[in-house]
Amino acid sequence: METLLQLWNEWEIHLLVLLSFTLQIFLFFAGSLRPRNTNTFVRLSIWLAYLGADIVAVYALGFLSRQQDNITGKGTLGETHPLAFFWAPFLLVHLGGQDTITAFAIEDNNLWLRHLLNLTAHVMLASYVFWKSTGWHNLHLLVPGIFMFVSGIIKYGERTYALKCGSLKNTEGLPPRGNEMQPPELNRGDMYADIIGFALRSAPVVRNFFAGCNLVQFMAANADYMCMFGELDGRQLLLKIEIGMIYDDLYSKAMVLRKRICLIFRCLSQVSAIVAFVLFIVSNKHMHSGADIAVTYVLFIGGFLVEFCAVALVIMSPWTWGWLKSRKCHKLARMCWFLLSKNIRRLENRMVWPNSMGQYNILSYAGLEQSWFSRQTKMLIRVTTNIFGATKERQLWISKLLDSKNIQVDREIMQIVTQYVDGVHTELVSDGSGRPYQPWPNLHPVLEKLQSLSMDDFGLVIVFMHALTEVHLRSSYDPPGDMDALVGICRKLSNYMLYLLITHPEMLPVTGSVETTLEYFVSKATEYGDGGKDVSLQGTRKLLEDLMDLHVIQPSEDTLQEIRDFWLRLLLYAAGRSRGETHASQLAVGGELLTYAWLLMAHLEMGDSWPRRIELGHATGTMGPDIAYVFPKKSGGHHTR
Repeated sequence: METLLQLWNEWEIHLLVLLSFTLQIFLFFAGSLRPRNTNTFVRLSIWLAYLGADIVAVYALGFLSRQQDNITGKGTLGETHPLAFFWAPFLLVHLGGQDTITAFAIEDNNLWLRHLLNLTAHVMLASYVFWKSTGWHNLHLLVPGIFMFVSGIIKYGERTYALKCGSLKNTEGLPPRGNEMQPPELNRGDMYADIIGFALRSAPVVRNFFAGCNLVQFMAANADYMCMFGELDGRQLLLKIEIGMIYDDLYSKAMVLRKRICLIFRCLSQVSAIVAFVLFIVSNKHMHSGADIAVTYVLFIGGFLVEFCAVALVIMSPWTWGWLKSRKCHKLARMCWFLLSKNIRRLENRMVWPNSMGQYNILSYAGLEQSWFSRQTKMLIRVTTNIFGATKERQLWISKLLDSKNIQVDREIMQIVTQYVDGVHTELVSDGSGRPYQPWPNLHPVLEKLQSLSMDDFGLVIVFMHALTEVHLRSSYDPPGDMDALVGICRKLSNYMLYLLITHPEMLPVTGSVETTLEYFVSKATEYGDGGKDVSLQGTRKLLEDLMDLHVIQPSEDTLQEIRDFWLRLLLYAAGRSRGETHASQLAVGGELLTYAWLLMAHLEMGDSWPRRIELGHATGTMGPDIAYVFPKKSGGHHTR
């Protein structure tokens, strides 16, 4: 045991430094995978690596600081591995993070001042350790160490500045400054080039919209470019690129690397590292062990390889192509476009932004449709509730964990959402008032009942309409038939809206507790169940027939199309009322279909921030703006909200 402990003490600093470097390698490559991967294990691994990378690097610095006072004694770190103190600047480089991930969540950007304080403390600690352990008596390490310190401080400063730039609170609502890369003019030729050019030109507008700024004056200054949006081909691809660019600005060093002064410092950092490497190669290393020298070479060469990959990512950036294009560097621009266009074509063929849509079914919450594991777990939770008094919020959290799932967003869903937004926009701009009310010939009586039942609670609208959709689809289109594709779309949209209500209520215009809304529905369904004790599918159907006249809905293709369109209308209403900050936060986990609809509506000047918007029902006294309504017009009588 003593031998193992002695071995650990001797090689502890080597393992810490190599672990810190390994975590940085993982973060560099995993950071680019994060937007398009919804796997829980992958996300958990990235989160642990993101937190652990700083912890390991700081602990290693602390370990060195404890050893620096004993650098001459027998068996001490200074006597056995004097080169270990040369690794302190490398730990600063590691604390500077990677270009592909600076923030794990949007809140990290708002804490940039804390990171600035950490920068100051860690630089002082590393300087103290290196100076005390090296000093003037060891010039062959002192000089390259100083150059590595320059590189480490710049890298750490880049990360802190990237967090500051990524904070939406620092959005100024102005076009790019003079020291940033400027987008090229649109030439209306190649479709891909037009899309990239438009995305670069509209980037400040998109960022301001995510920040929740008032864009009326800003849009007026860019009216020529924004008017071209309706004429562009490939708008789905454009929105993917715009969302990807705002993700890079918020969660990576992309915005920093567009600034001229930051590029100069980046070049200085690389030159300093190269000079340090050359000086280390030519220095006298006979007094150092082979293991120490090998670790040092790994840190140098591995760092250079990572930086080479980072440069390749910068070259493939739309901003780099735009910068070269605007400065008439045609040969370099063509080389950059060769790489960029391949990346764009992959993006066009790949479902990303969003890459998945969540699904949650009310029957799972009520206990009617669960996996065996979910049923057994919830049975255990009920026992725990009786013993310890667990809250309903905790039970809902367990249900979300066990019963929520993600499915791939297919092209058909994206196309339907895009076409429906275009259709509503056409209605609103066709004349003075557009067509504010949908006729809903098949769903009209049901929607009138739903409107009177839950008009003031959007959460109840989602829950009751979701239950109605599920019961109708199960009872009228099971087994599947010719309309199976349309049934699947209706179910996906219904489950997605309930998923948003359960997991991301902050993205929806809901008030009150989600748990209370669900419990209200379950208690009502229980009253109509067998014996009034448990929820059943038949009891749910009786509830909907009694409260919403479910029995008047006739199964047909027209009915399914209306159910689909009603869910799309609800999706657009929710998107128009959502806040940009919540969408920015969701980009860290792959984005939502709601974000796509919200950004598309923003380009078409639709939503609560614009004159054209969507409301649930008619509000007395509403004048001026062009409004489309979700619910049908009341057929006679006095309507009250």
